[in-house]
Amino acid sequence: MSKVRTLPLRSHWVLMGGLLITLWLANVSRIGTPVQGDPVPGYISGTSHDATLRLLTLNMLHGFPRFEHLDARLGLIAESMRLEQPDVVCLQEVGWTPRRGNSAARLAEATGYGYVYARANGNRWAILFEEGEAILSRYPIRETDVVELRPRAGGFEHRIALIAVIETPLGRLRVISTHLTHGKAEANAQQATVLAVLARDTAFPTVVCGDLNAEEDSAQVELLTRSMVDTYRSANPDGVGLTCCIDDLANPGQAFAKRIDYILLTRESLEELRVYAARTILDQPQALEGRWLWPSDHGGVLTELMPQD
Repeated sequence: MSKVRTLPLRSHWVLMGGLLITLWLANVSRIGTPVQGDPVPGYISGTSHDATLRLLTLNMLHGFPRFEHLDARLGLIAESMRLEQPDVVCLQEVGWTPRRGNSAARLAEATGYGYVYARANGNRWAILFEEGEAILSRYPIRETDVVELRPRAGGFEHRIALIAVIETPLGRLRVISTHLTHGKAEANAQQATVLAVLARDTAFPTVVCGDLNAEEDSAQVELLTRSMVDTYRSANPDGVGLTCCIDDLANPGQAFAKRIDYILLTRESLEELRVYAARTILDQPQALEGRWLWPSDHGGVLTELMPQD
């Protein structure tokens, strides 16, 4: 009789264990909705750029699982934001850990910006880590949305577009922060196609900011620039504008080798806005407490827009 009772009990626990593993695998990496954050900016020191609008994009490198120099690098990024005074900041690879919290929230608190954040990969409840996209703004964020860009390059990899409509002195601006896959060129190209359609689906002037994991002469970027203006290239016809990538964040002797980070302005937006200037920033190692440190393995792009005359 004891054997008859033991077998069903064991089967029960095996079944429960299998269900728990399945549930864990289903949630170990998934996009996060609704959008999180505090969309109302706090106090920001410095001058508001009423005649222009400055936008910054940066892949800030979460650094999972070691989180190399993350606290110091956040300090360098915040210092640059205070110096450059961007009005809108698009961030990719925004990490969350139990110890450090959300990197976008920390930057927003340090600089007085409002922010919104959406998880792309990982899950704080399943693996105590996640990462995604964020948008910081010195002006109120009125609307938000998250769209998954398909296809996936892998079973646990997700790519998203975080969308925010921001009330600026130049009118409402729709901002998309994104990070396309680097795993498969075909998946990257299809995600770029979805992104191009998404950028046009609006009545507001729209900018797309992010790490596209595609160089300027790629089919993906050529597709996107049919309907959007590459703001850096528009302002710098002969510029190099390299933004990627650094292997050793503590080695000042390295250099970027390619350009894969962009701020794109939809061509319909040119009826209201024009590109005034654009340049790379956060693209040099900084001296910090007797050592050199790169703010990220990517450089940032800073674009300045003005109203059309």
